[in-house]
Amino acid sequence: MKESETELMLRGKTVMLVGLLVMILMGTSMQVFAYDAQLKPFRDVQEKDWAAESIYRLVAKGVVTGYENGTFQPDTALTREAFVKLLTEAVRPAAVQERTTAIQDVAKERWSYAAIKQAYDADWLDLLIKDGKFKPSEAIKREEVAALTAFALLQSKSVDERKQWLDTGWKEADKRAAYGDRNQIDAKLAPYVMQTYVDSIMQGDNKGLFLPQKTLTRREAAATIDRLIGYGSKDHQLDLAAFYANSGSYKKNDRIAAAGEIILDWAKLSYEGAGKASVAMALPSDWKQTLEAAEAGGTEKTLMVFGNTTFQKLGEFVADADARKAFAASLGEVAANPEYGFSRVAIDFEGLVSAALKEPFTELIREIKAVLGSNLSLTIVVPPSYYYAGYDYKTLGELADMVVLMAYEFTHEESGLPSAPLTLVGDAVRDALTYIPAQKLMLGISKQANQWTTKPDGTVEFFRSPAITAVESRVAAAGTVSVMQLPYFLNRITFADERGSHLLWYENTESIEAKMRLAKEMGLRGVAVWQMNQLTDADWTMISSFND
Repeated sequence: MKESETELMLRGKTVMLVGLLVMILMGTSMQVFAYDAQLKPFRDVQEKDWAAESIYRLVAKGVVTGYENGTFQPDTALTREAFVKLLTEAVRPAAVQERTTAIQDVAKERWSYAAIKQAYDADWLDLLIKDGKFKPSEAIKREEVAALTAFALLQSKSVDERKQWLDTGWKEADKRAAYGDRNQIDAKLAPYVMQTYVDSIMQGDNKGLFLPQKTLTRREAAATIDRLIGYGSKDHQLDLAAFYANSGSYKKNDRIAAAGEIILDWAKLSYEGAGKASVAMALPSDWKQTLEAAEAGGTEKTLMVFGNTTFQKLGEFVADADARKAFAASLGEVAANPEYGFSRVAIDFEGLVSAALKEPFTELIREIKAVLGSNLSLTIVVPPSYYYAGYDYKTLGELADMVVLMAYEFTHEESGLPSAPLTLVGDAVRDALTYIPAQKLMLGISKQANQWTTKPDGTVEFFRSPAITAVESRVAAAGTVSVMQLPYFLNRITFADERGSHLLWYENTESIEAKMRLAKEMGLRGVAVWQMNQLTDADWTMISSFND
């Protein structure tokens, strides 16, 4: 291996083996894709490993990967340069100045040069450089990790705040920590060790020792960086949008006030061909009560218009210039109707596979934007870009006030891939962020389950969306095994009965929370949950209180 490949593999589409080719059915066409995501557990990271969740959360964010042989090598000691590379990927350094003095033992050709230069220019490395040398290939010690991590933590503070901490503030923390090996911590690094202590990034062991001279393993590095990312995002508030479906006998109007936005699934594209198209409203019988609940709760009301290539002939419509104009005009009239009081429109047009539809669809969005003017905001709902070539994500992101990324429906019957493994969700988000600003991007989360039943004769029957109430009953039943499965961060349910053996992957409260944490830590605007009516009480309690 090259030197860079022996260290912690970091962000980007590097040498990581995907693990499997996923066949996925989208619309009516079958295609093969290699997702750039870790879809199998690392062979040397046990399910009960204390750092497993941290490792796989970082994998989902693209901060770390494993090796080509399917291992993570969690017990391998980390070098100074590898940790700097990891740290700069997790927390972008804010350059203080462009330094002209080079570090003697870090040549420009070195694999870690760019990361080390970033950290050097941000004044992160000063305490670790001696006689002009950084010693990049030397194993990093815990007190050195604390120094680097604390520099990252302190960069967001003012000059006066940093000075106060380094002069006197850390001494009170030193008394509270009372590490038994305090005298072994380098005096000039002690204030930084205490910074990581008060922010719960690095703590001592169960014997009250900090172990400052101990080297850091890849497992410990993952846990440290995971905590650092969590701490850095703790004040980021997520907007909450909830889709509200037209169907269902169990409406949840009492939940509307807790959402910042309610996206009402009340309209569809109606395309009659040859220049004729409009918005077809399908109001539920209780539509006025729903709008009143939104008004009472101060919740933003959004009209969603749905269309797809199967039922609404979306591809033909998008290519019909006159029909696009007619649709935009119709939408403008419906959305502006004061009886509804909408403040936003969400366009959810699904299934645009052909690249030939990219420009016509973009033109449709331009026409809609022009009709809505400054009175109504515009949301565009888009799928991940793995398969659909009919969406110009960059231009759509510029035109829209908000974009909802449907980071789900990766379900594939033959391979057993469930709807939304966290690693695939993270991969889709990172890809979307290359086109769409984080402050506009909402992570779509779908409450659903997928079930595979192996019958006594060995044949397998697939159920794409079993009822949520039935799944909840099954989880509570005797003989059911229910665990949170890594790296998917999905609820894995198994049981057997007279029909055969059953496997369900379920989006439960814990897995939804993992996705919301991902959105928070990646700095997204918020989450959009499909759909409010399907969520359990436990789901909604967690979702609506997530920012508290």
